[in-house]
Amino acid sequence: MPGAKRRLTFMEQKKIYDCFEKDFTIGNVRIGGDYGEIPTVLIGSIFYMNHRIVKDPQTGSFDEEKAGALIKTCNTLSEQMGVKYMLDVIGNTPEALIRYITFLKGITDAPILLNATLPEVRIAALQELNRRGMLDGIVYNSINGFSTSEELDVLARLPIQASVIQAYNPGSKKADGPYKVLTGKGGKEGFLDKAARAGMTKIMVDIPALDLSNMGTIPYAARVIKEELGIPVGTAPSNATYASPWLRNKEIISTEQFRAVDASVNSYLAANGCNFLFIGPIDGCRWVMPSVAAVNAFHVYGKRSGGICPLTKEHPMYKVL
Repeated sequence: MPGAKRRLTFMEQKKIYDCFEKDFTIGNVRIGGDYGEIPTVLIGSIFYMNHRIVKDPQTGSFDEEKAGALIKTCNTLSEQMGVKYMLDVIGNTPEALIRYITFLKGITDAPILLNATLPEVRIAALQELNRRGMLDGIVYNSINGFSTSEELDVLARLPIQASVIQAYNPGSKKADGPYKVLTGKGGKEGFLDKAARAGMTKIMVDIPALDLSNMGTIPYAARVIKEELGIPVGTAPSNATYASPWLRNKEIISTEQFRAVDASVNSYLAANGCNFLFIGPIDGCRWVMPSVAAVNAFHVYGKRSGGICPLTKEHPMYKVL
């Protein structure tokens, strides 16, 4: 058909995907690789909707003392456990995002995921951070099925190479569903092609966590992506645990029991190959980080006979065991 776009061959497509790094460093955090060699990275949310430390979500006014205390706890636990963390910073306006990120960069070296519901808010914040020379350690959250050509074009012009990709496939709940939207099966443009167009080389594939039952299928979806593409893959178990009717029923589940289950769910996914996990509110690092550290330590210790060793000197194996 005249004017029709020629479909890429498998080798042409593979060459495009070769631009994505299999493991990489953002700020002070290394992520990716074969499971066990690099610890699972935990991503905590801060300044999210109804977060009590936020005074005005439009201007970004917040309680700096309480925010600083939350970060201090994460820093201390990270040093003690050998598990690195990132911060998912959520803002309603560019002004709020800039205010949050400026504060955080003054107290932590942790990478920051720039997050907002509206793409125009994310882009405006990125452009201002670029003007201020503050894009180092910033991860764009996210490229997804709603990303427009205009958004991708702006990203391509900015000096940012790291992004989350939300691999949501509404047409399939099978293990290869996320992989298909990444690669564009069925004649559609894949999300990886979008990321390449945006100039991204350091990508983190986020497999959607829909509910608790979904936790059992995510490891299989992650395995497909890791085996075929080798890029970092993870999920957001907090979407399932914090929304679960069972876990939210305080008549049968106490706060202590919720935290035990939440830590177990995160650890299960860490044990099954996820390179990173969105743990929900940043306060969750208090119970999730020790659990994930133990699992990471056990796993790589058991792999030593196969020649697998930690790739970082700060690995939990050296802290826990």
